[in-house]
Amino acid sequence: MNKIKAVYDVVKAMKDKKAREGVLRVKVEKDGQQVSSFRNEFLHNEEGMTKCKLQTEWNWDGNVGKHESTTEFKRNDQNGFPCRGGFRPFQHREGFGHEHGQNRGFKRKADGFLFLLRMLNELKVEEQGEHLLFSLELDDEVKQMRERMQGKFDQNRMFQGPPQHHPLRGKLMKEIILMDKPKVIVNIAANKDNEVEKAAITIHGSYEKGGTHELKAEVEINFTK
Repeated sequence: MNKIKAVYDVVKAMKDKKAREGVLRVKVEKDGQQVSSFRNEFLHNEEGMTKCKLQTEWNWDGNVGKHESTTEFKRNDQNGFPCRGGFRPFQHREGFGHEHGQNRGFKRKADGFLFLLRMLNELKVEEQGEHLLFSLELDDEVKQMRERMQGKFDQNRMFQGPPQHHPLRGKLMKEIILMDKPKVIVNIAANKDNEVEKAAITIHGSYEKGGTHELKAEVEINFTK
């Protein structure tokens, strides 16, 4: 199977979708105990209406609590992903500036492009009935992935999970960055129309901070429409 065509077809199908509905779940375990959970039920229809219902609980290093909220809004722009924070400021800083800034921006984009090529090389694609299954395991490339993910987490509210007053805001990414040789496993299932039905990411590893700790984060998104 042509992996490039398979990836292209799925990305194009998801990009062209006008309506999206589903559930995003995040679960974090530290030393075998669940310390944080996050759930986002989202809907984005063809009229531009977006609804998000957020639920999160945490019990991490003495910080205990829960938060629930619901957001609804409508916009004329039909594109985009529900409840996203957007990447425009990040893109603007990469593309403009004096000569040194331009060189740095070009290097960053080149590094990102090479990283994507390496991921594509490692990607496995399998046909199973009417579904396409994508799987990817990363070890050596995780450091670069963590650095890029940190920037996206900082700017995209959908994946930040906790609201701004949350005591654990940004803590998960800091813990992941401390990991020694973390392992990342990605699994994606797409239907016969090349639309993603389910995607899951698992990050697992250990780090030293007042002793040795095991950390496992699971992210799963299920599209119902």
